[in-house]
Amino acid sequence: MQRQMSEPDNHSPKPKYKWPWFVLAAVLLGMVLAVMWVGAAAKKVEQQRDYNAPLPDTAPAH
Repeated sequence: MQRQMSEPDNHSPKPKYKWPWFVLAAVLLGMVLAVMWVGAAAKKVEQQRDYNAPLPDTAPAH
């Protein structure tokens, strides 16, 4: 039986890399922090707008 040139001589298992998991964790953490940061900024803007809003007239003016 003759081997073809494309077949490797040894069938060693593929190495298990750890760095893609760290990259994935960093990307996910960045996304979560970005969502939290935008949410906090939106809440701050909403509070500033509510502070400057005119007070509703509860009593009739004389």
